Amino acid sequence: MATVAECPPDDGLLLALMAAMTAELIVVYDLPPDAQPAPLDRGSRYLLARDGERAIGCCAVEPVAPGLYELKRMFVAPGVRGTGVSSALVAESERLARRQGGVRMRLETGVRQPAAMRLYERAGFRRVPNFPPHEADPESVCYEKQLA
Repeated sequence: MATVAECPPDDGLLLALMAAMTAELIVVYDLPPDAQPAPLDRGSRYLLARDGERAIGCCAVEPVAPGLYELKRMFVAPGVRGTGVSSALVAESERLARRQGGVRMRLETGVRQPAAMRLYERAGFRRVPNFPPHEADPESVCYEKQLA
């Protein structure tokens, strides 16, 4: 059974999972091999899912505006996908945002990630028009959910 808990942004297990996420996205979206995600706000909080000592998933919760948070850096190791780890990370990210005063959460994913789209829709996120900086990206899909 996976456990999900907050971790520091420099946690080695977290960094390894985010590197794996980036490597996967480079392949999925045919990005340059040195592509890197944009840095997150210093106020972002990070969650790590573990199975015992093994890190199996992660995400970040980034403050965007008063009451608005964005789910970022969502990744689950390929060997444990479909086991509920992603749902646990989404649920804990919502709780974390609420504890910080969040009333709304948004996220961006891509059209080449249908499993992610299904996950977010099952979790109650509704598709919304693409928000900046994704508004002109035809591969982006944006979602939002009321937390209150």
